[in-house]
Amino acid sequence: MNKLTKKLQSSLQENPDIQIKKTVMWNLPVITYDVAFTRVKRSKMDILIKMMLLTFEQTEIRRAANLSELLLVEELFIADLLTKMERMGLIRLEKEIYKLTSKGHEQLLTGIIVEEMDEELTMLSYSPVHDEFWPDLTETLLEVNEELELFRYADNQNLINADRILQVLAEREVEIEEDGFQIVVSEVKSFEQQKGEHIPCLEFQIYNKEQDMFYARVWNTWLGRWDDVLEKRIEEKERLEWRKLWVPIEE
Repeated sequence: MNKLTKKLQSSLQENPDIQIKKTVMWNLPVITYDVAFTRVKRSKMDILIKMMLLTFEQTEIRRAANLSELLLVEELFIADLLTKMERMGLIRLEKEIYKLTSKGHEQLLTGIIVEEMDEELTMLSYSPVHDEFWPDLTETLLEVNEELELFRYADNQNLINADRILQVLAEREVEIEEDGFQIVVSEVKSFEQQKGEHIPCLEFQIYNKEQDMFYARVWNTWLGRWDDVLEKRIEEKERLEWRKLWVPIEE
């Protein structure tokens, strides 16, 4: 961390009008959630499935053999498709006759097959101060050999619900395959808050002599960049106090 501090200080002081009045290091709380969710695969309905659904809508079909004769398709293939369509909830047996379900009617109208997939697990990281879900860490966090205080304005405790998590996953987990089908997140089954992370941040309290202005720069080690959200939070609370503290020294 000392190496990073010196690197950032050098970068800031490339401008000769910059004075670093104070350097502070503290931890930013980040909450992790274990999330269980499901996805669906959306694909354009092929002509055979469409013909089968239309047939069930218009004709009483009792066995795969009846449909095989009508559509001139191998009976075993038709039987496999019937099993799959029942499992997907597109058709059901009603008094030994295959009938379209409401889901089957809907997908026939849209021409899109929606197939549910197995449940999956993932982990999401959320910063209450930013009210944002952050991307996964790509590198190991820098080690700090001292006990750091929490960010002094870490008081923003937003409520997270399934709809918010679904929105985040829907944006991150979309897959579009070459053969035209799309896999999207459909439902958040459960989410559980885990022990939070403490993310070290480097804060520089700065005075620009030429502009006669005080401001903060904060390096977020999770995001690997300057963090304007944290900078604005600090400046709103403390910039006037910095002027009272340090301007008389400059005069």
